[in-house]
Amino acid sequence: MKKLLYLIPAMLLIFACGQEEPAADADIETETVETTETEPVEDIQVEEGPLTSVTARHILICYDGCAVEGPFNRTQDDALALIEDIDRKIQSGELDFTQAAVDFSDCPSSVDGGMLGEFGRGAMVPAFEEAAFSLPVGGASGIVETQFGYHLIHRES
Repeated sequence: MKKLLYLIPAMLLIFACGQEEPAADADIETETVETTETEPVEDIQVEEGPLTSVTARHILICYDGCAVEGPFNRTQDDALALIEDIDRKIQSGELDFTQAAVDFSDCPSSVDGGMLGEFGRGAMVPAFEEAAFSLPVGGASGIVETQFGYHLIHRES
């Protein structure tokens, strides 16, 4: 009788799950499922709706007479020639953007590889904002001129 009391809950559980217990000597067929390893898929960021903020780095080359105080000892033409050279070297892979910001940028953010952090619309001057918000994640701008000098912008996110 005690054995029956133990079997009833087990049978109820089996019945509730809709499965029968296989007989101890029953042949169980197994199916082998082959799996293939695939290369990891790169994270694809899909932007929905208008962007409200971006994270970016930049390189700023100033010149005497720009809106940044300081003696830069370079003319506007010299500043343009320098930023063109930096841009060419980044594009060719000769220079890394972050290291170029450390080595050449006149902005205080240069100590952090030009990192400006996250900023929203209206936080930067229009030409800079337009360029930064139009870049894809991981993209770099061409030369952007503002009253502060010449910029190269790299969008992080």
